[in-house]
Amino acid sequence: MRRYRGLLAGLLVATMAAGATMASAKEEKGKEPDPFQNLGLSKDQRSKVDTLSTQRRTVGTENRRKVAEIRQKLAGLLFDKKASDREIDKVADQLAKVDRDGLLAEVKFHKSMRQILTQEQLILISKGGK
Repeated sequence: MRRYRGLLAGLLVATMAAGATMASAKEEKGKEPDPFQNLGLSKDQRSKVDTLSTQRRTVGTENRRKVAEIRQKLAGLLFDKKASDREIDKVADQLAKVDRDGLLAEVKFHKSMRQILTQEQLILISKGGK
């Protein structure tokens, strides 16, 4: 059990450090380029893509907030001798559920995009939109 806690704590610290690095790099970039600009979208497609993209950002932001909150709680429990294994496992399960929900939201977004874009546009975007 001790190895499990040590491994989990190490993964938690590494994940937090990677997240902080990615967040600071994203802030430095500023606004990201439009990945759909070279696809020749119709007005209807553009409207639908913009709506989906906005929803995706909103869900992603909320998901990242939840993940950060749960990771902080988990870190607190991992470094508290009084915390029970059951408490730790419960919070770890919460983290797994939120991660899974985030993945499912991402899959839902891509499925929706498949309904909007043509096969040629999908191929083009899979190659970086160029």
